[in-house]
Amino acid sequence: MEINIKNLNELRNFSKKFANCLKGNEIILLYGNLGAGKTTFTKYLVSSINPELEDDVNSPTFTVMNIYETEKFPVYHIDLYRIKDFDISDIIGTGVIVIEWSEYIKLENLDVPIIKIKILTEGEEERKLIIEFENAENIKKCLSE
Repeated sequence: MEINIKNLNELRNFSKKFANCLKGNEIILLYGNLGAGKTTFTKYLVSSINPELEDDVNSPTFTVMNIYETEKFPVYHIDLYRIKDFDISDIIGTGVIVIEWSEYIKLENLDVPIIKIKILTEGEEERKLIIEFENAENIKKCLSE
């Protein structure tokens, strides 16, 4: 699935639609260059669930993981830019896991929904999202509606 984003408002709207499709056990793998919008997407995703948390969402580059306790489920926001290896086995299935710099993690034989989102920079605010789904047909269907 490909989604063309023209500006931050469209990214916020897509994030809100995406958040409404989540059940609370998904792994979201984010790919993209520095400044592509991985943290901004996560901020909009979390604030779509709990608007008052928007200002709390920031890049966990130095903390490695930030946890946002939303009304629906916890969101684990992980950044592998500096670490390159992180064990998520204890949190799989306990909330939504969002991983920036996902190329550094290997996930195999997991029976949870995995959504891979590659964020391509198309201009100053324009982005193209290339989305792949594993064990997540319900999310693909929800996003297509």
